[in-house]
This record gives sequence, structure tokens and C-alpha cells, in this order.
Amino acid sequence: MTAFSADLLRWYDAHKRDLPWRGPRVSAYHTWLSEIMLQQTRVDTVIPYFHRFIERFPRVDDLAAAPLDAVLSMWSGLGYYSRARNLHRAAQLVVERGGFPQDLVGLKSLPGVGDYVSAAVGSIAFGVVEPAIDGNLERVLARCAAHSGGRKAVLALGRDRIDPDRPGDFNQAMMDLGSQICTPRAPGCGACPVAAHCAGWALGRPTDFPSPKARRVVPERKGVAAALWRDGRLLLARRPAEGLFGGLYELPGALLEAGQIAENELAGLISDKLGLRVDSSRRLGAVRHTLTHMRLEVEVIAITSSGSPDLRHYTALVWADPGKPEELDALGLSTLARKALSVATTPQVSIF
Repeated sequence: MTAFSADLLRWYDAHKRDLPWRGPRVSAYHTWLSEIMLQQTRVDTVIPYFHRFIERFPRVDDLAAAPLDAVLSMWSGLGYYSRARNLHRAAQLVVERGGFPQDLVGLKSLPGVGDYVSAAVGSIAFGVVEPAIDGNLERVLARCAAHSGGRKAVLALGRDRIDPDRPGDFNQAMMDLGSQICTPRAPGCGACPVAAHCAGWALGRPTDFPSPKARRVVPERKGVAAALWRDGRLLLARRPAEGLFGGLYELPGALLEAGQIAENELAGLISDKLGLRVDSSRRLGAVRHTLTHMRLEVEVIAITSSGSPDLRHYTALVWADPGKPEELDALGLSTLARKALSVATTPQVSIF
């Protein structure tokens, strides 16, 4: 054990966060599930989802046996829905193989599991001696070494410091340190248990490390969503399994090309999506939603039609009663879809 890991683990033993996916009774299933949920998602957001998932799918066998729609419904609002699809398929593979792989290569063979998740699950659940390099660990290790960063270099720094007897605790301690003390801005160096080992702190400029990454420009896109009512029920359509919001239900709609803003053009897009003639349309309002790779503004329009929609662009169509939350909760709906639904059921309202 290095002096760095000794000081770190002493602090962790006294100050570790009380999280539902930690502790001696936690299984590899709980660890894996939490790590998938925590990708690009805050801990306080994940905790209630984790509890609901474990209540609904207490074992990996239960998750594997569940319909994908049920999994997407439970994931609704958590975002990055490819994680849920990969989670479901990975659970099925785990059951087929008789249990979780216990090495990095085997873990990385599961859908949705890369270098970080395999190291996190491997170290916490199975004692694999490998640092789990996420943003927190990269920042802490780069600051301690006054290094510009980069995964290959930081991985080597982590391997030099990890405790071979407590690799899981080392990784979780580094996660806690990065989230609570060694934060991106204004780190609490005075309270840091490894300050004595930190070259960035010794230089008086810890926030210079790692080198800042160039900020990506996020494009803005426009879209349209249609509210079509029949006998007090609203049409919802399920997207294809792959791609943006794959496998989720939504008000039928489309992304627009530049210049497609006229109401008749919006109606025409809906006509093409559903294979029916739009008899009339009117604007109800707009919603905005930010994804990692785009900012969306979606016009919600009410349409009427005497025809019947078909499945040319969707995999399923349902008529749901928005006044019955249990019907909506049984479907996988994204946050964007719920925003659009609120406009469809409360005309002349815009949600931003």
C-alpha cells in the first residue's frame, strides 16, 4: 500500500457516502446497475431510480425476463436510453452465461460496458486491481501529479497508487474525493486527505490540471410533434429500437430541415410519418429540451384526420388516456415526450 492510498482509505473509512449500492450485502448486480445509471447522471438523481429498479427487478434474472417496454418505462426520465436497452440485453447475457463475468475482458463483453464500468464493477464486486478512470479520478490523479491528463497517462498514475488489497474501496474513495473535495472549481484542498501527495496543490495551482478540454458547440434543431385525438384518447407511437429515444413512445413527430417552419409543412411531415391525410392542424405551443449533442425546440400541433395511422416509421401505436397516469406510466416516455404531452393536453402553453 502506498502512502497515498493509505491516507485516502483512512479518510474514506471515516467519511464515505452512504449510498444504496454500497456495503457488504450489495451484489455484483447492484454494483453494475448503479454504475450504468451513474453514467453522465448525478448521484441524487440516480438514487430514487435505483430504489425503484431494485424493487421492480430485485435480481438480474428478473430484469432479464422483463419485457423491454417495462424496463424503458422504469427508466423513463433518466435519459440516455441506450443505457436501458443495453442494460436489458446485458442482463439476458448474464443469465445465459450463468452469472457475471469476473474479469475485465468478460465484463467488457457485455453491452454498454466499457473501460470505466468494467473497472468499477470488477474492482468493487470481484476485487480486480484496476483504477476506474472517470472524470473524478482523472481530475484527482492529474492534480496530484500536476499532469495535463489523458486516459492512458492517468490510468498509469492510478495503477501506481491503487491499493491491491482494497481496489474497490480505493476507486469509491477516489469518486467521493472528486465529488466532495477535489471538485472542478474551488477544490477544498485544506480538507483533502491526500494534499501532502498533491503536486498541483504544492505548486499553488491545482485547478490548472488536467488541461481543459475544448468545449463542444451544441447545434440547435427544430422538430414537430402531433396531437391526434380519438374518443378522448391520444395517439402515441413507439420509435424504432435503435437511434435517438430508441424504443420509447412519443407524440408522432419529426425533426425539421432548415426552413421547414410553415404550418402546412409541419402537417405534411406528420402525414408522411403516419400514412394518413391531415384534414386540419393548429399550433398548440412549443417545448425545449437539451441533449448532450443538440438543443431541441419542438412545435406541438393538434391535427384532425379521418384516416387510420400506420406503422411505416414506428414499431407500435397506442391510444392512451392522458387523464390516467397509470396508462402513461406503463409506457416508456422520455422527458421530452412528457413535455410535449403537457402541451397537447393544456393548449396554448409553452414549456422551456
